[in-house]
Amino acid sequence: MYAIKTVPLEVIIPLRHKVLRTGRPISECTYQEDAVEGCFHVACFDGDKVIGIASFYPEPHSYEASDNVWRLRGMATDPDYRKQGVGARLLEEGLRFCSQSGGEVIWCNARVEAIPFYSKLNFVIKGDEFQLPGIGPHYFMSKTLV
Repeated sequence: MYAIKTVPLEVIIPLRHKVLRTGRPISECTYQEDAVEGCFHVACFDGDKVIGIASFYPEPHSYEASDNVWRLRGMATDPDYRKQGVGARLLEEGLRFCSQSGGEVIWCNARVEAIPFYSKLNFVIKGDEFQLPGIGPHYFMSKTLV
């Protein structure tokens, strides 16, 4: 059984780099939002090995009218552990904390290939496809927590 814990930023950077910023400078793996008050990071462990990560922080978005909106960013699962429920468990843990903190909505910029994953967890697309430079096509997706 895997363990999920809240962790400091430096614990998640190597997997962010490996999965989300492959071939790019590791400096691109720290986001401005990592310094936002309230930000937290969760990691899934297989023993001592980090196999999944996600970051959450309060951030409003123009698509969402709620006063308490959270953003999911930097979610990744080690390729050797995909299709084993790691991502869903990470997301459940993060959403539980966001909800306990008064969160009403969670949103993310989902890579096109991740849309089926988020859709299974009741996230919905709003708006049109857009490009993140150097990363590729994405959609805004959100889920109501309350």
